[in-house]
Amino acid sequence: MSTVKRPFSENTTGQQSVKKKFKRSETSLEELTDGGLLSQDDVIYYQKEAIYRMLNLVRHRNRRLRRELSRINDNYSSLNKYYSIINNWWSQVIDNFQNFDMVAKVEASDGSDFNQHLLINVPESAVKETDQLQQELQAKRTKLISLLQPLLSQPVKNRDDKLVDLEESLTNLNVFKSRLEDENKLLRDKIEDLNQEVDTYVKFVENRSSKSLNRISDNLHDKEELKTEDKDGGVIKEEVTDVADGLSETVGVNGNGTAKVEEDLEALKASRKEVEDLKIELAGLTSENKAMSEQLDDKSGKAALLEKQVTELKGAMINISEKDLVRCSEYQALLAKNSSLSTQISQVKFEGSKIESQLFELESNFTAKKEKLEAQLKSEMEFNNGYIAKLENDINRIRSDRDSLKAKINIMKAEKGKSELAEEYRKLNQILEKRVEELEESMDTELNFENNSDKGNQDSETLSKHNKLLSRELKQMEDAFKSTRQLANTKLAKYIESDSYINKLSVEKSKADEKYFQAMRTKDALTMQNKILNGNLTKQAELIEVLKANEKKLLKKLEIENSLFSKLKNLESVYNNDLTFQRNKNKELEIKLKTLQDNNSDLQSSLVKKQEVISQKDKKVLSLDSHTQSMQSQVNELQKLVEKYRSDSRSAEDEEINQALLTMTKCQLCNKNFKDVTLKSCGHCFCSECIHNRLASRMRKCPNCNKQFSNYDLLSIHL
Repeated sequence: MSTVKRPFSENTTGQQSVKKKFKRSETSLEELTDGGLLSQDDVIYYQKEAIYRMLNLVRHRNRRLRRELSRINDNYSSLNKYYSIINNWWSQVIDNFQNFDMVAKVEASDGSDFNQHLLINVPESAVKETDQLQQELQAKRTKLISLLQPLLSQPVKNRDDKLVDLEESLTNLNVFKSRLEDENKLLRDKIEDLNQEVDTYVKFVENRSSKSLNRISDNLHDKEELKTEDKDGGVIKEEVTDVADGLSETVGVNGNGTAKVEEDLEALKASRKEVEDLKIELAGLTSENKAMSEQLDDKSGKAALLEKQVTELKGAMINISEKDLVRCSEYQALLAKNSSLSTQISQVKFEGSKIESQLFELESNFTAKKEKLEAQLKSEMEFNNGYIAKLENDINRIRSDRDSLKAKINIMKAEKGKSELAEEYRKLNQILEKRVEELEESMDTELNFENNSDKGNQDSETLSKHNKLLSRELKQMEDAFKSTRQLANTKLAKYIESDSYINKLSVEKSKADEKYFQAMRTKDALTMQNKILNGNLTKQAELIEVLKANEKKLLKKLEIENSLFSKLKNLESVYNNDLTFQRNKNKELEIKLKTLQDNNSDLQSSLVKKQEVISQKDKKVLSLDSHTQSMQSQVNELQKLVEKYRSDSRSAEDEEINQALLTMTKCQLCNKNFKDVTLKSCGHCFCSECIHNRLASRMRKCPNCNKQFSNYDLLSIHL
């Protein structure tokens, strides 16, 4: 539809029309008619909903692709890091080898000396951007070959064994690689299938939740119920009438169905052709079905005969003779397996007896060596304990002698000091006594001299007084000297007493110290003995635990051996029973087999020949019958169609179609003129005469939808 500007001067009307259009576009996806035929708004709703569903599906796929792309980017970044690290490692290896002047010698020679199979070749590429990278890799490869060749050219020990191991590991790796590739393919296929299932599920959910599709499916369901009532004659009539009614109603409601009349006619013709083709195919299929049912009956009869023969053969197989068993290859294979199993069991028994004898020998050797070691340990422990006790006694005796000597030395030192002090005091007393005697003698001489001197001296009296005074003082001095001497003697006696008391205390202290040291030595000895006893106890506990563990192991071994022995006995008994049973059974089967094989070979040869001939003939007959029946049915249908088209009289179906098309193309208001004008505002079609009459009478509303229109909204059409 072409857009035409309306000649309104005011802006308010234009704004109102824009608002109306905006509201319509908003509510088109939220509104849907309740019942009846679909309107133009419903069609727009359906189109927009379909676009939204498609966008939702594309958005879902886009999210999945983004997740995959982020994962690939992460893998690419990690691989790039690993590549840079490995490249640095190889460059360091080359630099380290170059320090030993190993590369320069080989680089000076031609490239023909290189072993080109040491490292993988660099793949060539046609891209110009990777030329520099390719050159760097090629140079690094030549350097690495030159470094590795002299190392690998040295002789290798056990080369063949290593080559065999490497080949085995290579084959295992190839097998593992192929398994991984297959698993990878399967997983990729599963991922693709799951993605497709997710897409289909998304589509299914959106289709289920869409209102327009539910509305259309309800209408189609009602029409299909009407169509499936009749099978042969009334199918085409109902389809044509439904289509005609639907077209006329849609034209009456919408008005723009005139452009689709030709398409609807072509669809009707195509549907009629399809119905005719389907009728022809149905006739051919019915004839083929009859032929196949007859073939099925024949085959079921043959199958019953074959089942009877099979039951007879089974009955004959039950009573097989010994000759048949001897001729039977399976029986021979069973006998061979039996003999091989018996030899294997005998070998297993022999090896088991060997292993048991070896076990007993090992256990006896272990116990004997253990007893010897325990006896040696005990003897060495006793000798060491005696020697340690003797050494401890000697140490205690030496320590006691040392302490007693120290005490005596201290006492002697104290007594020696006391005797020296006494001698010094004696010497001092002797000196003082001599001094006193000398003073007394001098005083006596002075007194005698004074008495014999001249009495006539004038100072005699004074001298006498003076002498008296001096004598008094001397007596006082003597008294003081005596008192001081007594005090000194008393102090000396007290000092001697205190010294003797101190000496006694020192002696007692030395004795106490000696006792203390003896107690400490005894304590140390006791602690040492305690430690030794604790160590012995821990060792004994460890020995006990080891012995218990060994005992448990031996008991377990004995239990395992007993169980193995019992199992071997059971196996032997079972094997003997099976052997006897199988021998008897084999003898019976051999006898029955011989008789049956002779009969079976004759019957099978005759049966195979007859079956081949019969099957070939049956195939030919069946194929010809089915072909003739299908062709006959097709010929009959074609003859009916030819007779139908040869007759000049029109059918009622064609008349109904013509009437429906006429009603579609004629105006609804007057029912005499054809539709030649459509309204741009709503899309409904009428004749020009009726529209001009309405415009002249100022009835400017559509008779179907009551939308306003003007001369500018008219558009001429031609049907």
